[in-house]
Amino acid sequence: MTTRTGTQLTRTANHRRRMKLSLLGILTATATLAAACDSGGSVSDLEDGGGEQDTMEADPEHEGEEIELEFWTFVDAHADFMKERAEEFNAENSDYNIVINSSIADFGEMHDRLLVALQSGAGAPDIVDIEIGRFGTFVRGDVQLHPLTDVVDEHRDQLVEERLAPYQSDGVEYGIDYHLGTYVMYYNKAVLDEAGVDADEIVTWDDYIEAGKQVVENTDAMMTSVEPASASTLLGLMKQNGGGVYDENNELILDSPQNVEAVQLISDMVHEHGIAEPTPGGENHEPTYYEAFNNGEYASVWMPQWYMIRFKDFMPDTEGDILVRPLPEFEPGGNISTMGGGTGTAITTQIDEDKLDAAKQFLGFAKLTEEAQVALWTDLGFDPFRNDVYDDPALTEPDPWFNNEPVMTNLLDMFDRLAPEYTGPRYPEATTELGENVAYEVIEEGADPQEALERATDSVRSIDE
Repeated sequence: MTTRTGTQLTRTANHRRRMKLSLLGILTATATLAAACDSGGSVSDLEDGGGEQDTMEADPEHEGEEIELEFWTFVDAHADFMKERAEEFNAENSDYNIVINSSIADFGEMHDRLLVALQSGAGAPDIVDIEIGRFGTFVRGDVQLHPLTDVVDEHRDQLVEERLAPYQSDGVEYGIDYHLGTYVMYYNKAVLDEAGVDADEIVTWDDYIEAGKQVVENTDAMMTSVEPASASTLLGLMKQNGGGVYDENNELILDSPQNVEAVQLISDMVHEHGIAEPTPGGENHEPTYYEAFNNGEYASVWMPQWYMIRFKDFMPDTEGDILVRPLPEFEPGGNISTMGGGTGTAITTQIDEDKLDAAKQFLGFAKLTEEAQVALWTDLGFDPFRNDVYDDPALTEPDPWFNNEPVMTNLLDMFDRLAPEYTGPRYPEATTELGENVAYEVIEEGADPQEALERATDSVRSIDE
């Protein structure tokens, strides 16, 4: 293991200070919410101090029973999406007239409020978005979310089953996602062309490494960068290789051989083969990284499908040059993709019983119907997880930014070699360990991947001791 430089020590100290401040913020928000609930108030009473309300107008001419649903989310676009789906639902449904009252708050604040509201037994919304990294927190012990298995079953034969797994507990569906989040490799064709590399000849990770050496030798670019301050780089390959955080039996597998092999591969790219370096800014969402990729400093990056919009928003010079391809395989016939990110919409047990049927009907309509899944692409830019929508004209249209290829159609070919992801009760803590400790130790310090993963596993397991 290498010795930390002064810069690295400063970075670590700053990181620890940020963690303390973050924890203090969570505790403060939690205490504030608990006080509001204890005094007979509700979460809505706090909105003036840190949230945005968006109330949908009811249709006075609609003959169905008016059902107001309070909806919490941390994404403005999700609130708009659900409001539009409600208008469509009402136009087709004579039994209910759904009115969505959205509350939009900061990511951490919203999840912390939700946890306290459910634990206190008061103040929770009817329906709520729960991000995948936090979902495990809400299925520990006495689950206070309504089962949605019957809603999913109505559409299951057309759904990509792997996308349902992250929101299950003991085989019960508790959340319905917005998208698939298919991991892909984004290649910068301009850099590969300069290096004399054909992306379509990269089939295995060995091929990828050899192509990376060619890029480094013939251009001023690196093959890729890997994140020392985020779990995304590690998790993508860990899951692809049959690992991840939990398995289908709800067992923690953070230090599994599959994970060790995947993290070792990433470490070797940096420390042995010299085709990768730490991501500028530490993560693939930092301005310094966007600038570097936009300037042609990297030939590729692996991220989920939703990262497509980052190129258009932050890397304008890549227009026309980005190729979307499967991940290279670890072994012949192995997985060529997995899933990353996601947000499951759930129904809390604090909903009035007389609203439950309407809420379940609406959620199935808004998330799982063919029309809704097409809208996930056209309205939000997300890859749907219904197999039967990929021949819809909205998804087959070539995208000039991405080499004028029909990107969504290309994704469909990956679905039969897609590794699932399972979340469990300590999934949030495990991914934090990966992003804040394992990634930094392995990528920046050259730590042994197996030892780093074992330390992380011990840390997660110690939480419940």
